[in-house]
Amino acid sequence: MTKKILRLLFFVFVILFLVIRHFHNEIQTSESVNNIVECDEYEEIDSILSIRTNHRSWREYTYNDNYCTAYQLTSSDVINSFAFRDSLAFDDQIPETDFWQKVYFALYQHDRSKLVPLQDSLRHLREQYNLDRGSFARFVVAFVQDIPYNYIAPGNCAEYTGHPCVPDVQFGILSPVEFLYSLQGDCDTRTVLLYTLLRNFGYDPLIINSREYRHSMLALDIPASGESFLYKGRTYSYWETTNIGWLPGMLPPDMNNKNYWSVALDYEL
Repeated sequence: MTKKILRLLFFVFVILFLVIRHFHNEIQTSESVNNIVECDEYEEIDSILSIRTNHRSWREYTYNDNYCTAYQLTSSDVINSFAFRDSLAFDDQIPETDFWQKVYFALYQHDRSKLVPLQDSLRHLREQYNLDRGSFARFVVAFVQDIPYNYIAPGNCAEYTGHPCVPDVQFGILSPVEFLYSLQGDCDTRTVLLYTLLRNFGYDPLIINSREYRHSMLALDIPASGESFLYKGRTYSYWETTNIGWLPGMLPPDMNNKNYWSVALDYEL
């Protein structure tokens, strides 16, 4: 009789243990779901202080995380960058590569000190996820690739189809500050921003242009497979920035003639 009671108590204990364990796991799973960081994209405008806060969300190729960041820009910074870009004047009779070098470098030099809020936020995420040099470069480029493509036209938008278009912009490019504020950018608007960010983070980026393809790309000397070229004794990988998913070394198939690409701005200027 005693053995039967003990056996019954043992089975009751086992059942209780399994039930408690089941509910404990359910609670943990629920808490885990509730603790997932929700990455919503939206903007906040403080009309009194004239500050705009952009909240960004993006996914980097090799991770499952939705990365979240936020940065602030003042209206005065945007107005100042617009006025500076709009006032630039260069001799358009000089070689095309020299012309764009002057435009890109002027925008980089003017805006490079104004990106601190975004850089601080990205640097925090680099430390949080313990990203090495190559991984952090991919992380930063993915931040820009994720922004929807917009044409930036020097005149009207009649010939631009397939994407939204911003008309009547000097040189057909936005400065880094204007781009981060509006989140509207084409190929060289993106490469100038990435060139600025990556130089500020201690990389040696290049901007490469193709007159034949009417396109601009980034190039960077980080370990990568795929298409690359030698520049000043270092191996640089081509890097498309206008859409998500492009890794360093992935040269677009319809733009793969390397003879049509040349360096428009290097890291030593």
